[in-house]
Amino acid sequence: MKTKPPNKAIVTITDDFHWSERDFISISGERYSMLYRVNVQTDAGVEEHLIVCPLPHSISQAERNTINRHLHEMNAKATISFYIADRDEWTQLITSPDEDFNPFNLAAAVAVIKRSCRWDEGVVEINGAEIRLWPRFDGQHWVVEDIKEANYEGLS
Repeated sequence: MKTKPPNKAIVTITDDFHWSERDFISISGERYSMLYRVNVQTDAGVEEHLIVCPLPHSISQAERNTINRHLHEMNAKATISFYIADRDEWTQLITSPDEDFNPFNLAAAVAVIKRSCRWDEGVVEINGAEIRLWPRFDGQHWVVEDIKEANYEGLS
């Protein structure tokens, strides 16, 4: 996992011919999960994220492994993560231990998903680490900044 996150990202919830922005994945029986496909662009490049939202259902480790394997077969480059808890202004996610991703980028993707659904988002916890963000729509793009960086800019 990269250690130094960027302080600003442009985030896009995508919709192309293979995926819709909200896809449904069957977990088992009558249980389904929503899947969000999000691109995060920084100075370092673009990362693809597939974010699985099984809430309000719980999802077992075996089910996560199956979904993870299936999604990686369809898009090997994407980072795959799972919502495990969610409330206003805070979301908790987990990824597989072998995922190579930038935590700020994943948190930015989640912040935009929630903000675009009219939830306020400020803190995203990924694998136990908290990231504080400031997502906003600038009229053309969703822009997400590290909350510390955004506060410093406001002082100048």
